[in-house]
Amino acid sequence: MMGWTSAQGGILSSVYFVGFLFGCFIVPNLVSRVGHIRCFAVLTSVMTVSILCLGLWENFYFWLALRLVTGFAIVGLYLVIESWLNSEVTNEVRGSVLATYTVIILVGLAVGQLLMNTTAVDGFQILMFSSILITLAAVPVCLTSSSQPSPIPNATFPPLLVIKTSRAAALGALTAGIVSGSIYGLGGIYGTQVGLDVRAISIMMALSIAGGALAQLPLGKLSDRHDRRLIILGCMSSGAVIACIALLVPNSVVFGVMFLFGASVMSLQALSLALASDNATDGNFMEVGTGLMMTNAAGSAIGPLLTSLLMYRFGPEYFFISHFAVLLTAAIAVVFLIKTKPAATEHPSNFTLATSASAQAALQLDPRADAEVDSEVEAEDSFSQEDIEPMDLKDDS
Repeated sequence: MMGWTSAQGGILSSVYFVGFLFGCFIVPNLVSRVGHIRCFAVLTSVMTVSILCLGLWENFYFWLALRLVTGFAIVGLYLVIESWLNSEVTNEVRGSVLATYTVIILVGLAVGQLLMNTTAVDGFQILMFSSILITLAAVPVCLTSSSQPSPIPNATFPPLLVIKTSRAAALGALTAGIVSGSIYGLGGIYGTQVGLDVRAISIMMALSIAGGALAQLPLGKLSDRHDRRLIILGCMSSGAVIACIALLVPNSVVFGVMFLFGASVMSLQALSLALASDNATDGNFMEVGTGLMMTNAAGSAIGPLLTSLLMYRFGPEYFFISHFAVLLTAAIAVVFLIKTKPAATEHPSNFTLATSASAQAALQLDPRADAEVDSEVEAEDSFSQEDIEPMDLKDDS
């Protein structure tokens, strides 16, 4: 409606995920300084302001800055919530808590698409409604009487460690980011370019998320019984086939196509996280998992940018052509990896639901995360004791 190109729309989406990446590194330090409650309140205020400011000035570069701030704020809110969950649950209920949390996120993402039908998208009401929802999120957190949890672990991004631990998981996370980031960021633009109205676009986007939500648990359980790399390969291959079919069928069946496409590709991140967990040791579990999350976020920043440039240059059909090329290339690479390296002999833990937004929670709520932190604390205590004893002996003599 503002006359911006699909390439500019892709840049706006990519910058959002760049802010997402920045937040992963910066927010843990903010929480350690001011605490979870204050940090959550500040981030909701910042995000509310960034949403409302969208209606002040229809300038591309102004919106670019606001999208960066929004990505930074939303990942901070996720991190605060997830670290709080981690501190409150016991090992006996960790799996069910994470599954419930992930389902809530998926339902929220799907319903959020349908909210576009509540008011005209060319007015300020939808921005006001969004800012109201974000502000209300701070109410239960700021009024809680429970004690604040321990600080959030600082994020690290060891790409070589991630690749060394599981090349297939690293490739899967990158592919998941490229494809899912493009769906979230460019799905609406694609719908507009092929002639869909707002109602149809919102339903199309909601169905793509619903497909991923419904397929994730069956695919995860299947991966618990077989080589997870084969399940990842199947998702990539089916996604490539559906992307190819989308180029041949009329736009009237786009709803079914996007549902099946989401079912194929939206589970890649959770499967990759499970695969990396199978190969990670207790000593580097958090580091590998966090690195995998960063890989996914980097892919989410790259995907919309590249896909939007192709759509701008050649047309909306390149929304699916680019996905076909990415998924086919990734599937061929996974076949090569399967042939050159045997699978892990066993799965240390069962598959757990996760989205890009809840990936950090999947790490923090894994019992191995607690074991890793406990071992670090014991090592520090041991070092301190060894450092003190010689001083005591010297004083006695």
